[in-house]
Amino acid sequence: MAKTINWLGRALGLICAVGLSVAWAIALWVPSGGLTITGINVIGALMFLVLAVFAGIASVYGHATIIALAFIASFFPIGVSLLPRDHWLQWAGWLDIGLLLAAVLIGATRRRAQAAA
Repeated sequence: MAKTINWLGRALGLICAVGLSVAWAIALWVPSGGLTITGINVIGALMFLVLAVFAGIASVYGHATIIALAFIASFFPIGVSLLPRDHWLQWAGWLDIGLLLAAVLIGATRRRAQAAA
């Protein structure tokens, strides 16, 4: 059971990381797509894109600490401020919360999954 929950956490982390990567890539490369919110510029969008890629790689390998660090680095500067807004980038905040859930699932079941293997 622990191994299944661990794999579900990895899948959730990968799905959220891919969604974040796509969202930040659209915000970065489509001029009319989303850089209309104050406080987000090209460098910030690129940084969040790179963080999402790192979170996806960490999800595949099951590194809960890296996923949690990517959540903190992405959610608290901008993700929390995007949640109450009526903008398509609001999904970035929700996907960040998905990264936190994935980190919790992977971290809570890591030792049991390794013992079962």
